[in-house]
Amino acid sequence: MQQDLQGRVALVTGAARGIGLHIAERLARAGCQVVLGDIDAQGAARAAEAIGPAARALAMDVRDRAQVRACVDAVLDAQGGIDILVNNAGVLGQGPFEQTDGAAWDELVAVNLTGIFNCVQAVAPSMIDRARGNIINLASVSAARGGGSVGNTWYGTTKAGVVAMTQGLARELGPRGVRVNAISPAVVDTDMMRPYLTGALRDAITSRIPLRRLTLRSDVGEVAAWLASDASEFVTGQTIAVDGGLLCT
Repeated sequence: MQQDLQGRVALVTGAARGIGLHIAERLARAGCQVVLGDIDAQGAARAAEAIGPAARALAMDVRDRAQVRACVDAVLDAQGGIDILVNNAGVLGQGPFEQTDGAAWDELVAVNLTGIFNCVQAVAPSMIDRARGNIINLASVSAARGGGSVGNTWYGTTKAGVVAMTQGLARELGPRGVRVNAISPAVVDTDMMRPYLTGALRDAITSRIPLRRLTLRSDVGEVAAWLASDASEFVTGQTIAVDGGLLCT
């Protein structure tokens, strides 16, 4: 799928590796100038160098509102605007609810929900001023099932919050020229996930997916590029499942 994003600037959070890195790579291939924000500053710098001159890296902890605003201001000063915000940064919670302590819950909320809040509040005003912008949030199919194969109740709860936030922001920001959508992957085959995906669990998950494989990073990247482009200019408030049909079962 070819997308033309020449002349646009994207900020992708959690972009040092995994899904975020692949989305950044895909947007750069479409002609976008990409800023990779990540708490892992060295990892983001290596990733940006590998992408090439279309990419730069910023140390960004989405939990830190002041740091997020400073990073956004730096991008606005250097590049004149942010056309696309991809809220990818997230953490995975695991285990039964009775084994989840308050600190783990606080971390899930801080990254998966407050992180998006911080980034949208920092970026949206400049989009509103220009009457154009595009926000893409990373949710999860666990939002529709109260947890997932390798997640838990609390993780699914935060991702359901992402879906609700996406719908509400689309309603509020649409009249001001800003589109907001979400992507809900099933289990994605990434380095972060592989330690949890034992052979038996991988087979069990795959057997429940009609297309009989895990989600690939490229599956998510292609949908992100489409949502970021004018090809989807009348799409907002949607959560697109990239799950091989898992939610149909």
